[in-house]
Amino acid sequence: MKHYLLLFGVLLPTFLFAQKKICIQTLHSTLVFSVGTDHRLYQTYFGKELSAASIAGLSAGEGVESYLTAGGHNLFSPAIRMVHSDGNPSLELRVTDDTTIKVDEDRSTTRITMKDPVYPVTVQLCFSVYYREDVIKSWMEVTQEEREPVRLYNFASSMLHFQAGSYWLTQFHGDFAEEMHRQED
Repeated sequence: MKHYLLLFGVLLPTFLFAQKKICIQTLHSTLVFSVGTDHRLYQTYFGKELSAASIAGLSAGEGVESYLTAGGHNLFSPAIRMVHSDGNPSLELRVTDDTTIKVDEDRSTTRITMKDPVYPVTVQLCFSVYYREDVIKSWMEVTQEEREPVRLYNFASSMLHFQAGSYWLTQFHGDFAEEMHRQED
């Protein structure tokens, strides 16, 4: 009986955390992440504002993986690609924590902490919400505590998945935008 209680005490927190949903909302939009049973971060929903009941009805751990890493099971373009000090190009990020701090009635910041189970690497996905303005600002922070430097080849502030039929883009900055401008000339 003692062994069953120990097993229950170890597995229950894992099961409960795996059902976790992380909701980021503005006045007219909702972004929902969930943590799968594999402890990976999934984008469950991104679109028009949802009620609390609708968010509760979303299936946790379903959707598309939210921050793909290079060197493991990912065959697509990664959000982050790192080569460790020992030359290993694998990175696996598992969600370990999330916090939301309300700055005032209009602003809040959510941080989703993910760690590699083997290497001392932590990635925090950060989202600042400006509720009334319908703005979500994102960035990421990488911390590594390996004895030697690591090499970062790719790193994105986020990896949001859009699934609507059409979009209205008000600003786009970066190499792709500059290339599009050159093609128009």
